[in-house]
Amino acid sequence: MARPKKPLDQQKSRRTKEVQEELKATEEQLQQLKPLQKTPPAYLDATAKKEYKRITTLLEELPIADLDLSLVVAYCQTYSNWVQATKHINKHGLVTETERGTKLSSEYTVQRDATDRLLSLSNKLGLNIDSRMKIMTPKQESSVKDPFEEFLNDD
Repeated sequence: MARPKKPLDQQKSRRTKEVQEELKATEEQLQQLKPLQKTPPAYLDATAKKEYKRITTLLEELPIADLDLSLVVAYCQTYSNWVQATKHINKHGLVTETERGTKLSSEYTVQRDATDRLLSLSNKLGLNIDSRMKIMTPKQESSVKDPFEEFLNDD
């Protein structure tokens, strides 16, 4: 679901009052969206379901809605894939023996790709500190006053 990175009151820009009112109405509509479902989808594996239950309570604090379900599910299943690959590597090691010699385990590739995907999805969902800071940073009041602002607003 596409939404602004920051709520309107935290964005720095020069918009007309009409545009600001329209954006504020859009933000209010975002708050009316159906919330994310509490129960994980049945098709997730056990580890992904556990992760879904863990993060959905935390996601209530962010503007995540049921429209974001596919992102949340992808995050949880990718997390599960990462856990499974990590367990396999811990048990069998990073290197496997083949007829031609040794090579990196295919589970390492799964783990590496899952790590990259987790980072990407966590950015989209606000699950890491950087993305939360962008969403939740309070607006700083500008101390610089534009001398033409009063002139333009005197209509």
